[in-house]
Amino acid sequence: MMTNCMKMSSAFLLLMHRFYSSRFIVKAAERTFATASVYSPPECFLSAETITNSSRNATFELILAEDYDQLDGPVLATSIGALKQRGAHRCWHKHSTFLEHLVGVHNVLRLWGQGQKIARVGLFHSAYSNSYVNLALFDPWTERDVMTRLIGPEAEELVHLFCIIDRQKVVVNTVLKQGFIPLEGLSVPHLREADKEVFLSAETLRLLVVFTMADIADQYFGWQDQLFGGGGEAGSMIIPGQDREDRHDTAALWPGVSKPGLWMSYVSDLAQVVKRFHDEMGSARDEALPAIPPVFANGTSTLLLQDEEKARDLYWSVVSSSGEPDNDPKNTIQQLQECHERNPWAFEPLVLLAQKLLHQNDHERAQAAATQALQLQQDWGTAWDKRLSFGAWVAWTRVLLQRASERDPWPTNSWEVNNLGLVY
Repeated sequence: MMTNCMKMSSAFLLLMHRFYSSRFIVKAAERTFATASVYSPPECFLSAETITNSSRNATFELILAEDYDQLDGPVLATSIGALKQRGAHRCWHKHSTFLEHLVGVHNVLRLWGQGQKIARVGLFHSAYSNSYVNLALFDPWTERDVMTRLIGPEAEELVHLFCIIDRQKVVVNTVLKQGFIPLEGLSVPHLREADKEVFLSAETLRLLVVFTMADIADQYFGWQDQLFGGGGEAGSMIIPGQDREDRHDTAALWPGVSKPGLWMSYVSDLAQVVKRFHDEMGSARDEALPAIPPVFANGTSTLLLQDEEKARDLYWSVVSSSGEPDNDPKNTIQQLQECHERNPWAFEPLVLLAQKLLHQNDHERAQAAATQALQLQQDWGTAWDKRLSFGAWVAWTRVLLQRASERDPWPTNSWEVNNLGLVY
């Protein structure tokens, strides 16, 4: 199946794409899996990855450095090369390119301790096209062996599985609506073959929920709220019962003002589903389950939609009024503090708060805010306010933390602010 993005390519590029996909990519993949040191022997696919603060920090730095070899040997670099050969870097996807989204989901899953194999599933999660997007970079009928050579049979099987089910019906309308993962598993209709059903085990459903958390966190922003009616209870694609076609605004101008979207409360609900599953299954298994994502205190905290919406509005009020001459710094600080109190899981309000506190040379409180922001950045691996890249948010936060830690006064010359930097 050819996507709209792929249709933009010339006939020559399409022919070359088929040529390279059948020769160059497969040969690269064969080299990748030629030694046992790269592709480990079969093991429990859903087994846990040991996560410590130091290991998460190390993964965080590798992600920021885009050090693909250290993250997953030659597998990751070869896989990204294959996606580029298929045109993923040319395809539009929400607030970025399709390639950026796929790599983003991969990175979040690694940071959440789901392991290399599950992260590979994230990297290729829509590559056969699925119930959400028509971006078939690989033909599910003739090219499954190509993807298997790239990421291994276990990861490929899950990629294919996630592309033949209606994820919205499974995750939103079933699992999230009932609030738990059925331990006996779930049989659902096959997306492409009406006479077939697909069985999803309880552990596969857990993985699907975690993957959906990462998928939404990486791609959702304010334009989608407007597109589906306004966000939250005004109309949403991710809240059960709130996706109503009569509320849709198909003329919503992309990218809009790009304010943060209302998705965090939804992800917090999914995190609680995962935590509940771990509590129920933990005593019934000999081996440990994969890590619970660290967000929302490992699924033990809830973010209410009304708090998320109020916090978002307070944050956006500060952003929108920045630079106005009659702004009262104390009022701005109070708004950001209330924003953080209502939604303590977004790091961006803390970054702005640290900056405003530094403007007042309140170094101690600025240091605390920047430190907490960096911890949340390690927890998420992606931004809530997607006007800037995740890496840019991290780099600026570190600049603020350095100034606060060293008790440097805020510059009085704008050239000095413009030239702020930090070298590690």
